[in-house]
Amino acid sequence: MVTHSNKLFWLKARTFIFGHPLATANAEHAKVGVLAGIPIFGSDIISSEGYAPDEILYVLLLAGSLGYAYIMRVSLVIVILLASIFMVYRKAIQKYPQGGGSYTIAKAYLGENFGLIAGASLTLDYILTVAVSVSSAIENLTGIFPWLTPTPHKVLADCLIVLFMAWINLRGLKESARLFSLPVYLYILTLIALAATGLVEILVHGPAGVPKVAAPMATASATGMTWFIFARAVAGGTTALTGFEAVSNGVTAFKNPGQKRAITTLATLALIVAFGLVGLTYLAGIYHVVPSEGNTILNQLGLIVFGKTFLYYVLMGSAALILIIASNTPFAGLPILLSLMARDGYAPRYFKNLGDRLVYSVGIWTLFFVSLILIVVFQGDTHLMLPLYAIGVLLSFALTGFGLARHTLKEKGKKWKSDVVIFFFGGSLSFLVFLVFIITKFTQGAWIVLVVMPLLFLMFRTICCVYRGEIADIEVTPGIMAEFHQHMVKVKRRRAHVEMSEYHNKIVVPVYDLNVVVLKALKYAYSLTPQVTAVHVGSDPERINKLLRHWAENHMEIPLEIVDSPYRATVHDFLGYLDKVEKNGHYDTITVAIPELVPEKMWHNILHNQTGQLMKLMLLLKKSILVTSVPYHHNPKPEHTVEFKISKPGHDAH
Repeated sequence: MVTHSNKLFWLKARTFIFGHPLATANAEHAKVGVLAGIPIFGSDIISSEGYAPDEILYVLLLAGSLGYAYIMRVSLVIVILLASIFMVYRKAIQKYPQGGGSYTIAKAYLGENFGLIAGASLTLDYILTVAVSVSSAIENLTGIFPWLTPTPHKVLADCLIVLFMAWINLRGLKESARLFSLPVYLYILTLIALAATGLVEILVHGPAGVPKVAAPMATASATGMTWFIFARAVAGGTTALTGFEAVSNGVTAFKNPGQKRAITTLATLALIVAFGLVGLTYLAGIYHVVPSEGNTILNQLGLIVFGKTFLYYVLMGSAALILIIASNTPFAGLPILLSLMARDGYAPRYFKNLGDRLVYSVGIWTLFFVSLILIVVFQGDTHLMLPLYAIGVLLSFALTGFGLARHTLKEKGKKWKSDVVIFFFGGSLSFLVFLVFIITKFTQGAWIVLVVMPLLFLMFRTICCVYRGEIADIEVTPGIMAEFHQHMVKVKRRRAHVEMSEYHNKIVVPVYDLNVVVLKALKYAYSLTPQVTAVHVGSDPERINKLLRHWAENHMEIPLEIVDSPYRATVHDFLGYLDKVEKNGHYDTITVAIPELVPEKMWHNILHNQTGQLMKLMLLLKKSILVTSVPYHHNPKPEHTVEFKISKPGHDAH
């Protein structure tokens, strides 16, 4: 038995670690505004612009010192792409206030398969963002903390940071916003100061008066500027755009009016990224800095503009912090994406359930474990994972643009021609960059994306097929309902001459929906006693109203009781209801008959949250409560008989 003191201890420990549970009624108070939305959903894209100039120059300098003349042209192309993507996602937010971004748009306007491709690409990108951001941050800290250099130490540090990010996100969006706002805004301000100070220096002294910190590269090995090199540089620079779709996925996380706040956040992030990218690339081109593994462009520009002053250390310190914080964007975005896919039946249903702190905790835990596996497999090596980075998000950009272009072309509303041009241009340019990424990075590991994405797509399709098969199998038809009512009439006739007071056994049937599985449990319970009550533990008013409506429409004789669950603790609140039944009723026995769908295949169990099993386990602690499982086998054979076993505490229920 669990004593009261032990329960109190674990309750205090849980509250200390994760915070007090938040009621569903307080969902609006747990949401965020624009100022909090920027660090939550924008830390990834803000951090990405810091190393995008390095990726651009790594490619452009293949053409020798001539590459510096093209760096602003590359930046201009990326800014144009950024502007078109902003227009695309602004429309997506306006069209779909429930969020979903690329997945929702592609599914609605390009079809189910393209929606799943977008979902798979975003899922892969979010997972890689965590692994790459954390690994990159630790690698940048090895110069300050040499003990992080050995691979085991580096991997351990990566894992601890991922654990910390998961923990802070499990405490809620507002918790992460409070913690991450200061370093994010500090980085933004110092980046603006860097670009502005550098620009003033150039305006005052002129380009000729600016010292070149790197000698022009020898042209002997240079190939000259080609369209292919230029395209590769653009592709490398698009790493500055990773994470831009997170806002459109997380519209529901913003306070009302959610759409307006989400669009304002998106516009603010677009301006920050455009200014930062143009400023850094312009200064890099003027100063002729050369990126290297141990000396980034941001570090070199910081030393040139600020010198080894306080501002330089603030810039580099906040840059290191924001690389870690960048992994917060996936922890905010992926759980919301998976919850939307779960509502559509493409991900396990438990991904759509809110946790104690009104966040999708199952999605957070899933991202945590998968990221750990990725870090361990790649030994925390950023260079091994970087070729996979940004590929998925570029594909999702393309699908969103094409989807909205097709929809606009079909609807032909106001200003439809200009909208089609913007959407199609954004989709085409994103897809072109995606192809360049795949081709140029194929041998460096991009081929893995072409393997993993189809596997994710196949997984989503398989989950959907399983759910659709189960829904079709347990759906209540008029014939099944008529058979149920006939059974009830027969039982009533059989016990017509028996007084209700002679029945001292009570059966409680927990129900989530009205389906064949529930009807089978109700028939079984009513055959034993008329003292049967169906109980629904719910926190979603929409779900409760739907169940009540179905119950009334089908003229169910068995009473239905609704147990309010403000903190979404289904099992806990159900046990509380049973305590009241025990105290207020005069029954010799109380039995809980749990309806259970037995999946066709064993692995299908992972698609269900096993609430029934948890109920049985918890009820074993109640000596006066009997438990029975009423199994319904998926695709059952006709004319088969099912044995029911009543289990007392300590015995299994089948």
